[in-house]
Amino acid sequence: MIDVNEIIQRRVARDSRAGWALPFLLLAVLLLAASPSRAEGGDCRIAGVAWKGEHTEFDESQMASVVGKPCDAWLVARERLVGYYENHGFVGAKLEGSLDSAGVLTLNLQRGLGWVWAGAENLDSSGTKPEVFRKLSGIEEGEPVSLSDLDRSERKLARIGYFEQTAPTRLFRDPVRNRIFPVYSMRKASVSHAEGVLTYSSDENEWEGMIDVNLYNIAGTARDLLLEGYTGDDARHLEGSYKEPWVLGTNWNLVIRGRFDEEIFDGDSIAEREIVGEMGVTREIGFDFTVGVFLGLSEDGKLSSFEMSYVSLDRFVLPRSGWRIGGNLTWKMDRPDSLDNFLKAQASVAKYMPLYGNFISRFSGAAGGVFPTDAAVKRMDLFSLGGLDSFKGMQYHMLRSRSYGFSELALLWQDGYDLSVEVFYQPGLYRPMPPGHGWAREQGYGLGFTQYRGNWSINIYYALHNGENYLDGVLGFGVKTLF
Repeated sequence: MIDVNEIIQRRVARDSRAGWALPFLLLAVLLLAASPSRAEGGDCRIAGVAWKGEHTEFDESQMASVVGKPCDAWLVARERLVGYYENHGFVGAKLEGSLDSAGVLTLNLQRGLGWVWAGAENLDSSGTKPEVFRKLSGIEEGEPVSLSDLDRSERKLARIGYFEQTAPTRLFRDPVRNRIFPVYSMRKASVSHAEGVLTYSSDENEWEGMIDVNLYNIAGTARDLLLEGYTGDDARHLEGSYKEPWVLGTNWNLVIRGRFDEEIFDGDSIAEREIVGEMGVTREIGFDFTVGVFLGLSEDGKLSSFEMSYVSLDRFVLPRSGWRIGGNLTWKMDRPDSLDNFLKAQASVAKYMPLYGNFISRFSGAAGGVFPTDAAVKRMDLFSLGGLDSFKGMQYHMLRSRSYGFSELALLWQDGYDLSVEVFYQPGLYRPMPPGHGWAREQGYGLGFTQYRGNWSINIYYALHNGENYLDGVLGFGVKTLF
């Protein structure tokens, strides 16, 4: 009989130590290798490996690498082999070894019984239907138990923002059918929000306003509705998307989205307008990857898109560690005028990494291009740059470009879930529209401040670009409420 909770606690403790303990373990092995053996007065080395009881060729191959190494080197290989079995259903696996005077290491592997996952359960008031919670957990019922899957499942539930954890996850066993129930303590979180942002550019003497309304996990069904609107002196923008999860009982989500863009020049004349509607499906692969395929229509053609994302952030609000990677390809075709068909490609990456105490670094970047480079495209087909999602020293949708790229280094100080202060530097470049040519360089830098108070938060940032006077930057002020 196994105590699964003791096993998970031992595994979590071992994983939490692995980051800093491994260098010390390797150092200890080297010191032992360099010091004389107490028994023989020379180096203690493993001369060979012998097995007792049941084992496989895979087990032999994993442990054969310790021959000729210092006597304690087999402990690292043991952790690796036991970890493999813990992540393939045998959560009670043990590997014992003894070394005789001739240097022969005798091993005895006890895999124990194989276990499979039962459906995930939640003890707290999550506000989510039980069958929806099971799917959101990412734990596949009937699959071999993997303790690493449990860790990744906890991170995923924290990252999507629907829940907040109130107690450690526990494991319960059904010995009759060799099933293990992962039992979470996840309470409903206030993640849906409405946010308004007002920005002012002293250099351009322009005001802009944006509003976001994001409804997550509607009625506990994992349905999401996202709306974003923007208006300024020269442009207007509106976009929205709706997700219907697990269509027809499959693992695919149906997503409907659309956008409206309009740019105005010379006071009241409309330079260009675009309306696009898209429908597609997305699917989660494992715990961190998502892929999507979309088909769409606009007033001047058809488009198809392929998207992929990888997200391993540790939490939804003010993340401290992990990755966010995304990319998409859009092919626009069947245009009724003389404009060419073209491919639009875009990718972005962001890495959060704790430094010391409350200090965190963020490395990020993005790039995009329209291909072929000599294709005839409209202004609205180009990338829209400017604002918090691209060049922060510019106002939202300040410029259009055929291709661009930028990187960012930010230093953040975060106090739990309540406060974040950051300074950032962002070099980049882009191809200006005619009559400009070649590449134009861009540099942005500034600071931001976010403060949460219960279900309310405020955000203030100030950013400059390309050596502006320090009074001629973009000042943004936002207010958000959670519900």
